[in-house]
Amino acid sequence: MLYALILAGGKGTRLYPLSREDNPKQFLRLINNKSFLRNTVDRIKPLVSRENIYVVTNEMYLDKIYGELPEINKDNIFVEPANKETPL
Repeated sequence: MLYALILAGGKGTRLYPLSREDNPKQFLRLINNKSFLRNTVDRIKPLVSRENIYVVTNEMYLDKIYGELPEINKDNIFVEPANKETPL
């Protein structure tokens, strides 16, 4: 059984100016008419059942995640307690 954990809590500083805190890179639609987050979920769905897909985000983006991924159980979406940002 496979599980997927998608990290989607970044504030979008690396793709500035396209990506901003209110619309970070995981929600951008640059490749097709789907966000990076949506494309990621679509790519893994043939391999991982939706019940085993988990997303980590921060509280600021929780509603956007729910809207972007309505098929993912809300219990599978975690809010990180503090934003740590990935070091460069």
